[in-house]
Amino acid sequence: MVEITTRCNYDCIHCFRRGMEEPYGDMDPKFFERVVKDARSAGVKKIVFSGWGEPLIHPRILEFVELVKSKGMEVLLNTNGSLLGYYAEELLRLGVDEIVVSIDSVETDLYRAIRIGGSLPAVVKGLVKLKELRRERFSWKPVVSIQFTVNRLNYRDVLKLVGFAKLVGATRVTLSNMIPLSAEQEMKLACYNDEECLRFMERAREELGKESLDSNVAIEFPSFGMQAERRCPFVTRYAAYVRRDGGVAPCIYYAHRWRTGFMGIDREIRPVVFGNLLEKNLISIWRDPEYAEFRFRAAFFAMPSCLDCPLAPYCLYTLSNEVDCWGNTPTCAHCPYSHDMARCPL
Repeated sequence: MVEITTRCNYDCIHCFRRGMEEPYGDMDPKFFERVVKDARSAGVKKIVFSGWGEPLIHPRILEFVELVKSKGMEVLLNTNGSLLGYYAEELLRLGVDEIVVSIDSVETDLYRAIRIGGSLPAVVKGLVKLKELRRERFSWKPVVSIQFTVNRLNYRDVLKLVGFAKLVGATRVTLSNMIPLSAEQEMKLACYNDEECLRFMERAREELGKESLDSNVAIEFPSFGMQAERRCPFVTRYAAYVRRDGGVAPCIYYAHRWRTGFMGIDREIRPVVFGNLLEKNLISIWRDPEYAEFRFRAAFFAMPSCLDCPLAPYCLYTLSNEVDCWGNTPTCAHCPYSHDMARCPL
Protein backbone atom coordinates (compact mmCIF):
# COMPACT_ATOMS: atom_id res chain seq x y z
CA MET A 1 0.00 0.00 0.00
CA VAL A 2 1.52 3.29 -1.12
CA GLU A 3 0.40 6.63 0.28
CA ILE A 4 1.12 9.08 -2.54
CA THR A 5 -0.61 11.95 -0.73
CA THR A 6 -2.09 12.84 2.62
CA ARG A 7 -4.21 15.60 1.07
CA CYS A 8 -7.91 15.03 0.44
CA ASN A 9 -10.79 16.98 -1.08
CA TYR A 10 -13.20 15.49 1.50
CA ASP A 11 -13.44 15.89 5.27
CA CYS A 12 -15.37 12.77 6.35
CA ILE A 13 -16.70 12.82 9.91
CA HIS A 14 -14.89 9.62 10.93
CA CYS A 15 -11.65 10.07 8.96
CA PHE A 16 -8.28 9.41 10.62
CA ARG A 17 -6.98 12.62 9.04
CA ARG A 18 -9.05 14.69 11.50
CA GLY A 19 -6.70 13.57 14.24
CA MET A 20 -3.50 13.69 12.20
CA GLU A 21 -0.71 15.78 13.73
CA GLU A 22 1.45 16.17 10.60
CA PRO A 23 1.25 18.65 7.69
CA TYR A 24 -0.42 17.33 4.53
CA GLY A 25 1.56 16.82 1.35
CA ASP A 26 2.33 14.70 -1.74
CA MET A 27 4.94 12.06 -2.50
CA ASP A 28 7.71 13.32 -4.77
CA PRO A 29 7.52 11.72 -8.27
CA LYS A 30 11.23 10.87 -8.27
CA PHE A 31 10.85 9.15 -4.95
CA PHE A 32 7.82 7.23 -6.21
CA GLU A 33 9.96 5.85 -9.04
CA ARG A 34 12.38 4.60 -6.39
CA VAL A 35 9.53 2.98 -4.44
CA VAL A 36 8.38 1.12 -7.57
CA LYS A 37 11.93 0.01 -8.38
CA ASP A 38 12.34 -1.30 -4.83
CA ALA A 39 8.96 -3.01 -4.95
CA ARG A 40 9.81 -4.73 -8.21
CA SER A 41 13.18 -5.89 -6.88
CA ALA A 42 11.52 -7.25 -3.73
CA GLY A 43 9.02 -9.31 -5.74
CA VAL A 44 5.96 -7.22 -4.88
CA LYS A 45 2.99 -8.31 -6.99
CA LYS A 46 0.47 -5.58 -6.21
CA ILE A 47 0.52 -1.86 -5.48
CA VAL A 48 -2.48 -0.42 -3.63
CA PHE A 49 -2.93 3.32 -4.06
CA SER A 50 -4.55 4.21 -0.77
CA GLY A 51 -3.71 5.66 2.62
CA TRP A 52 -4.41 8.86 4.50
CA GLY A 53 -5.31 10.90 1.42
CA GLU A 54 -7.17 10.76 -1.89
CA PRO A 55 -4.86 9.27 -4.56
CA LEU A 56 -6.65 10.88 -7.51
CA ILE A 57 -5.78 14.40 -6.36
CA HIS A 58 -2.06 13.75 -6.85
CA PRO A 59 -1.18 15.61 -10.09
CA ARG A 60 0.98 12.70 -11.33
CA ILE A 61 -1.40 9.85 -10.53
CA LEU A 62 -1.71 8.62 -14.12
CA GLU A 63 2.06 8.53 -14.57
CA PHE A 64 2.33 6.58 -11.31
CA VAL A 65 -0.24 4.01 -12.41
CA GLU A 66 1.39 3.65 -15.82
CA LEU A 67 4.79 3.08 -14.23
CA VAL A 68 3.48 0.35 -11.91
CA LYS A 69 1.67 -1.43 -14.74
CA SER A 70 4.76 -1.23 -16.96
CA LYS A 71 6.62 -3.23 -14.30
CA GLY A 72 4.05 -6.02 -14.43
CA MET A 73 2.41 -5.38 -11.05
CA GLU A 74 -1.31 -5.26 -10.32
CA VAL A 75 -2.92 -1.96 -9.32
CA LEU A 76 -5.73 -1.40 -6.84
CA LEU A 77 -7.00 2.16 -6.54
CA ASN A 78 -8.89 3.09 -3.37
CA THR A 79 -10.73 6.37 -3.96
CA ASN A 80 -13.63 8.50 -2.80
CA GLY A 81 -14.75 8.54 -6.44
CA SER A 82 -15.10 12.30 -6.73
CA LEU A 83 -12.73 12.49 -9.71
CA LEU A 84 -13.56 9.13 -11.22
CA GLY A 85 -15.56 10.65 -14.08
CA TYR A 86 -12.55 12.74 -15.10
CA TYR A 87 -10.07 9.85 -14.95
CA ALA A 88 -12.27 6.87 -15.95
CA GLU A 89 -11.11 6.52 -19.55
CA GLU A 90 -7.41 6.76 -18.71
CA LEU A 91 -7.68 4.34 -15.79
CA LEU A 92 -9.31 1.82 -18.10
CA ARG A 93 -6.69 2.38 -20.80
CA LEU A 94 -3.83 1.91 -18.33
CA GLY A 95 -5.25 -1.41 -17.18
CA VAL A 96 -6.05 -0.71 -13.54
CA ASP A 97 -7.06 -4.05 -12.03
CA GLU A 98 -9.34 -2.98 -9.17
CA ILE A 99 -11.09 0.19 -8.04
CA VAL A 100 -12.63 0.45 -4.58
CA VAL A 101 -14.93 3.42 -4.03
CA SER A 102 -15.98 4.54 -0.56
CA ILE A 103 -19.64 5.56 -0.47
CA ASP A 104 -21.12 5.62 3.10
CA SER A 105 -24.62 6.57 1.89
CA VAL A 106 -26.79 6.17 -1.19
CA GLU A 107 -28.87 9.24 -0.24
CA THR A 108 -27.54 12.56 -1.51
CA ASP A 109 -28.13 14.66 1.63
CA LEU A 110 -26.86 12.04 4.05
CA TYR A 111 -23.81 11.40 1.87
CA ARG A 112 -23.03 15.12 1.99
CA ALA A 113 -23.43 15.18 5.79
CA ILE A 114 -21.07 12.22 6.34
CA ARG A 115 -18.58 12.80 3.53
CA ILE A 116 -18.22 16.55 3.92
CA GLY A 117 -17.20 18.25 0.70
CA GLY A 118 -18.43 15.37 -1.45
CA SER A 119 -21.18 14.96 -4.04
CA LEU A 120 -22.91 11.61 -4.49
CA PRO A 121 -24.26 12.46 -7.98
CA ALA A 122 -20.70 13.18 -9.15
CA VAL A 123 -19.51 9.82 -7.81
CA VAL A 124 -22.41 7.95 -9.40
CA LYS A 125 -21.80 9.70 -12.70
CA GLY A 126 -18.15 8.62 -12.64
CA LEU A 127 -18.99 5.02 -11.77
CA VAL A 128 -21.64 4.77 -14.49
CA LYS A 129 -19.20 6.23 -17.01
CA LEU A 130 -16.65 3.59 -16.08
CA LYS A 131 -19.32 0.88 -16.34
CA GLU A 132 -20.29 2.03 -19.84
CA LEU A 133 -16.67 2.25 -20.98
CA ARG A 134 -16.01 -1.31 -19.84
CA ARG A 135 -19.10 -2.50 -21.70
CA GLU A 136 -18.11 -0.67 -24.88
CA ARG A 137 -14.61 -2.15 -24.81
CA PHE A 138 -15.63 -5.64 -23.65
CA SER A 139 -13.35 -5.28 -20.62
CA TRP A 140 -13.93 -6.85 -17.21
CA LYS A 141 -11.23 -4.62 -15.70
CA PRO A 142 -11.14 -2.71 -13.52
CA VAL A 143 -13.20 -4.76 -11.11
CA VAL A 144 -15.24 -2.26 -9.09
CA SER A 145 -16.12 -2.64 -5.41
CA ILE A 146 -18.00 -0.45 -2.94
CA GLN A 147 -16.66 0.22 0.56
CA PHE A 148 -19.30 1.29 3.09
CA THR A 149 -18.48 2.45 6.64
CA VAL A 150 -21.46 1.71 8.89
CA ASN A 151 -22.62 4.14 11.58
CA ARG A 152 -25.89 5.08 13.28
CA LEU A 153 -26.65 7.70 10.64
CA ASN A 154 -26.43 5.46 7.58
CA TYR A 155 -27.11 1.87 8.65
CA ARG A 156 -30.57 1.80 7.04
CA ASP A 157 -28.89 2.43 3.67
CA VAL A 158 -27.31 -1.01 3.89
CA LEU A 159 -30.45 -2.63 2.45
CA LYS A 160 -30.07 -0.51 -0.70
CA LEU A 161 -26.45 -1.36 -1.37
CA VAL A 162 -26.86 -4.39 -3.62
CA GLY A 163 -29.25 -2.44 -5.87
CA PHE A 164 -26.87 0.50 -5.88
CA ALA A 165 -23.94 -1.77 -6.78
CA LYS A 166 -25.87 -3.17 -9.76
CA LEU A 167 -26.66 0.37 -10.93
CA VAL A 168 -23.02 1.48 -10.93
CA GLY A 169 -21.43 -1.78 -12.11
CA ALA A 170 -19.86 -2.90 -8.83
CA THR A 171 -19.55 -6.62 -8.12
CA ARG A 172 -18.72 -6.46 -4.42
CA VAL A 173 -19.84 -4.47 -1.39
CA THR A 174 -17.65 -4.52 1.73
CA LEU A 175 -19.02 -3.18 5.00
CA SER A 176 -16.81 -1.89 7.78
CA ASN A 177 -17.43 -0.40 11.19
CA MET A 178 -16.24 3.12 11.78
CA ILE A 179 -13.17 3.63 13.95
CA PRO A 180 -14.24 6.55 16.14
CA LEU A 181 -11.90 9.46 16.78
CA SER A 182 -12.95 9.66 20.42
CA ALA A 183 -14.99 7.76 22.98
CA GLU A 184 -17.52 10.58 22.76
CA GLN A 185 -17.91 10.13 18.99
CA GLU A 186 -18.23 6.39 19.52
CA MET A 187 -21.16 6.89 21.91
CA LYS A 188 -22.95 9.08 19.37
CA LEU A 189 -22.23 7.31 16.08
CA ALA A 190 -20.99 3.72 16.39
CA CYS A 191 -23.31 0.91 15.30
CA TYR A 192 -21.58 -1.92 17.16
CA ASN A 193 -22.63 -0.55 20.58
CA ASP A 194 -26.23 0.29 19.66
CA GLU A 195 -28.88 -2.42 20.10
CA GLU A 196 -31.26 -1.10 17.43
CA CYS A 197 -28.48 -0.86 14.87
CA LEU A 198 -27.23 -4.36 15.69
CA ARG A 199 -30.70 -5.88 15.33
CA PHE A 200 -31.10 -4.13 11.98
CA MET A 201 -27.75 -5.42 10.74
CA GLU A 202 -28.68 -8.99 11.63
CA ARG A 203 -31.85 -8.72 9.55
CA ALA A 204 -29.93 -7.03 6.75
CA ARG A 205 -27.35 -9.82 6.67
CA GLU A 206 -30.08 -12.36 5.98
CA GLU A 207 -31.99 -10.25 3.43
CA LEU A 208 -28.92 -9.13 1.52
CA GLY A 209 -27.54 -12.66 1.49
CA LYS A 210 -30.53 -13.73 -0.58
CA GLU A 211 -30.41 -10.63 -2.77
CA SER A 212 -26.71 -11.15 -3.34
CA LEU A 213 -27.29 -14.66 -4.71
CA ASP A 214 -29.87 -13.33 -7.17
CA SER A 215 -27.81 -10.36 -8.35
CA ASN A 216 -24.24 -11.69 -8.54
CA VAL A 217 -23.10 -8.89 -6.20
CA ALA A 218 -21.05 -10.24 -3.28
CA ILE A 219 -21.61 -8.53 0.06
CA GLU A 220 -19.28 -8.86 3.03
CA PHE A 221 -20.23 -8.00 6.60
CA PRO A 222 -17.71 -7.23 9.34
CA SER A 223 -17.91 -8.56 12.86
CA PHE A 224 -19.96 -6.43 15.25
CA GLY A 225 -18.31 -7.85 18.35
CA MET A 226 -15.05 -9.30 19.59
CA GLN A 227 -13.90 -12.41 17.72
CA ALA A 228 -11.85 -14.94 19.65
CA GLU A 229 -9.65 -15.66 16.64
CA ARG A 230 -7.70 -12.59 15.53
CA ARG A 231 -5.81 -11.98 12.32
CA CYS A 232 -3.92 -9.04 10.86
CA PRO A 233 -5.06 -8.23 7.29
CA PHE A 234 -1.66 -6.74 6.42
CA VAL A 235 0.49 -9.52 7.86
CA THR A 236 -1.62 -12.33 6.39
CA ARG A 237 -1.31 -10.72 2.93
CA TYR A 238 2.43 -10.02 3.27
CA ALA A 239 1.64 -6.33 2.90
CA ALA A 240 3.50 -3.21 4.02
CA TYR A 241 2.56 0.45 4.06
CA VAL A 242 4.82 3.08 2.47
CA ARG A 243 4.19 6.61 3.73
CA ARG A 244 4.58 9.63 1.48
CA ASP A 245 7.83 10.52 3.27
CA GLY A 246 9.30 7.03 2.66
CA GLY A 247 8.63 5.58 6.08
CA VAL A 248 7.66 1.90 6.02
CA ALA A 249 4.87 1.09 8.49
CA PRO A 250 3.26 -2.31 9.08
CA CYS A 251 -0.25 -1.07 8.26
CA ILE A 252 -2.49 1.94 7.59
CA TYR A 253 -3.63 2.03 11.24
CA TYR A 254 -0.13 2.63 12.62
CA ALA A 255 1.20 4.82 9.82
CA HIS A 256 0.76 8.20 11.56
CA ARG A 257 0.17 9.76 14.97
CA TRP A 258 -3.49 10.25 15.84
CA ARG A 259 -6.12 9.48 18.49
CA THR A 260 -8.99 6.98 18.55
CA GLY A 261 -11.76 6.15 21.01
CA PHE A 262 -12.56 2.51 20.30
CA MET A 263 -14.55 0.53 22.92
CA GLY A 264 -14.96 3.49 25.25
CA ILE A 265 -11.29 4.32 25.76
CA ASP A 266 -9.42 7.22 24.20
CA ARG A 267 -6.08 5.98 22.92
CA GLU A 268 -3.05 7.64 21.40
CA ILE A 269 -1.80 5.84 18.31
CA ARG A 270 1.87 6.53 17.73
CA PRO A 271 3.45 5.85 14.34
CA VAL A 272 5.24 2.53 13.96
CA VAL A 273 7.99 2.84 11.34
CA PHE A 274 10.61 0.16 10.72
CA GLY A 275 12.76 2.09 8.27
CA ASN A 276 12.76 4.66 5.51
CA LEU A 277 13.18 4.00 1.79
CA LEU A 278 15.31 7.12 1.53
CA GLU A 279 17.94 5.28 3.58
CA LYS A 280 17.43 1.54 2.90
CA ASN A 281 15.76 -0.56 0.22
CA LEU A 282 12.43 -2.27 0.79
CA ILE A 283 13.68 -5.83 1.06
CA SER A 284 16.25 -4.79 3.69
CA ILE A 285 13.56 -3.13 5.77
CA TRP A 286 11.22 -6.11 5.32
CA ARG A 287 13.92 -8.51 6.53
CA ASP A 288 14.99 -6.33 9.44
CA PRO A 289 14.89 -8.52 12.59
CA GLU A 290 12.69 -6.06 14.49
CA TYR A 291 10.12 -5.92 11.66
CA ALA A 292 10.25 -9.70 11.17
CA GLU A 293 9.64 -10.27 14.88
CA PHE A 294 6.72 -7.84 14.82
CA ARG A 295 5.12 -9.71 11.90
CA PHE A 296 5.64 -13.05 13.62
CA ARG A 297 3.87 -11.85 16.78
CA ALA A 298 1.06 -10.31 14.72
CA ALA A 299 0.67 -13.45 12.60
CA PHE A 300 0.05 -15.63 15.67
CA PHE A 301 -1.38 -12.78 17.76
CA ALA A 302 0.88 -13.53 20.68
CA MET A 303 -0.46 -10.53 22.54
CA PRO A 304 -3.45 -9.69 24.77
CA SER A 305 -6.81 -8.39 23.57
CA CYS A 306 -7.45 -5.00 25.18
CA LEU A 307 -10.78 -4.51 23.42
CA ASP A 308 -12.62 -7.15 25.45
CA CYS A 309 -10.48 -7.08 28.60
CA PRO A 310 -12.52 -6.22 31.74
CA LEU A 311 -9.49 -4.40 33.18
CA ALA A 312 -9.12 -2.07 30.17
CA PRO A 313 -10.90 0.92 31.85
CA TYR A 314 -8.31 0.82 34.66
CA CYS A 315 -5.21 -0.06 32.62
CA LEU A 316 -2.54 2.44 31.56
CA TYR A 317 -1.04 0.06 28.99
CA THR A 318 -4.11 0.28 26.74
CA LEU A 319 -3.92 4.07 26.43
CA SER A 320 -1.41 3.84 23.58
CA ASN A 321 0.10 1.30 21.20
CA GLU A 322 3.57 1.56 22.73
CA VAL A 323 3.51 -1.52 24.98
CA ASP A 324 1.07 -4.07 26.39
CA CYS A 325 0.86 -6.12 29.59
CA TRP A 326 2.67 -9.03 27.93
CA GLY A 327 5.68 -6.85 27.15
CA ASN A 328 5.12 -6.45 23.38
CA THR A 329 6.57 -3.22 21.99
CA PRO A 330 4.81 -1.94 19.91
CA THR A 331 1.51 -3.75 20.36
CA CYS A 332 -1.56 -4.51 18.25
CA ALA A 333 -3.57 -5.53 21.32
CA HIS A 334 -6.37 -3.03 20.66
CA CYS A 335 -6.50 -3.11 16.86
CA PRO A 336 -10.10 -3.24 15.55
CA TYR A 337 -8.91 -4.66 12.22
CA SER A 338 -7.64 -7.79 13.99
CA HIS A 339 -11.16 -8.59 15.23
CA ASP A 340 -12.55 -7.96 11.71
CA MET A 341 -14.59 -5.03 12.97
CA ALA A 342 -12.91 -2.70 10.49
CA ARG A 343 -11.65 -3.44 7.00
CA CYS A 344 -9.53 -1.68 4.41
CA PRO A 345 -8.96 -2.57 0.73
CA LEU A 346 -5.86 -4.68 0.07
